[in-house]
Amino acid sequence: MKKLVIFDFDGVLVDTIGIGFSINQEIHPDLSMEEYKSFFEGNIYGAIRKDGTPKKHHPDFFNLYDSRSREIIVPEILKFVVKELSILYTLVIVSSTHSESIKKILDREKITDYFAEIQGADVERNKVIKINSILEKYNILPKNVVFITDTIGDIREAKECEVKSIAVTWGFHDRKTLEKGNPVAIIDDPRDLLKTIQKVLE
Repeated sequence: MKKLVIFDFDGVLVDTIGIGFSINQEIHPDLSMEEYKSFFEGNIYGAIRKDGTPKKHHPDFFNLYDSRSREIIVPEILKFVVKELSILYTLVIVSSTHSESIKKILDREKITDYFAEIQGADVERNKVIKINSILEKYNILPKNVVFITDTIGDIREAKECEVKSIAVTWGFHDRKTLEKGNPVAIIDDPRDLLKTIQKVLE
């Protein structure tokens, strides 16, 4: 049985922070980028605004996401990393974006086949539930799994499943924020992903 690498999608494989922010501003006109990023310190679907009110969710978010992400690409270095990792490990995507929206981008970038499955928000909004279902489905121990993410919220949800996280700094949260979650590693360069994952899963 191959060990397993779980990828977050937005912020890790694709740069969609501007898209998400612009859509959220349509229903929260006073929203700042700083506050938007704070939504990802926990599960985005349970986010609370700084004034203590629940974050509203745009009713047409994923249709807008699809239309605005048509030019989004997966950087070549990440395509290479994903291809190489797929030889050694089973790869899965766990995301707060809808599975079909993710698949459209992966299809366009011709890397869909490297992933065994995609579990988006349409499957379940709670990543703890999704990660635990993956552990059960693949009959794999948490020590043989690593989650690649760019947010402290994901680190915290993975930790609930006893799954280690590797944090990346090219996404939603900076190094200082990510350090609060105590991931097993924080990397700044996608070229370091391969060796870091191999070290964590050795």
